[in-house]
Amino acid sequence: MKNMFMIAAVAALMAGTAFTDSAVARDRGDRAGRAAPTANQIVAEADARTARFKADLQLTPEQEKNWPGLESALHAIAQSRADRLIALRAEREQQKEPGDVIEYLSSDAKFLGERSTEEKKIADAAQPLYASLDDQQKRRFARELIILSREGDRD
Repeated sequence: MKNMFMIAAVAALMAGTAFTDSAVARDRGDRAGRAAPTANQIVAEADARTARFKADLQLTPEQEKNWPGLESALHAIAQSRADRLIALRAEREQQKEPGDVIEYLSSDAKFLGERSTEEKKIADAAQPLYASLDDQQKRRFARELIILSREGDRD
């Protein structure tokens, strides 16, 4: 019985991966013909997701007092990431041949350092609000904040 369960689980996982891979490929194909979003469009989209996040939390008036710090941090980080993405795109367009491994490692280290700083800013800004949430809000908050904090990661 255990073996049948394992076989079914592996088959489901493989089917899900195949579906996801084809969806990702289709999405890349869809994006190939479109112009890349501008930094302002990227930030506006991030701000809209942040607004939905706030609405989903259904904050009380007392909790609302702790929202502006987190909102400001998320906006600033979205701006920073958008600017980084635009610069990366421009760099890729000018690069005729693949960069060397040392350049890649150096660039990756810089990215990870910036990412680390951003994560800390989000954590610091989120802490007062998080402390004021009830258990249900905390679960929703954790799930959504992780998604928001990962947006804009390296393409």
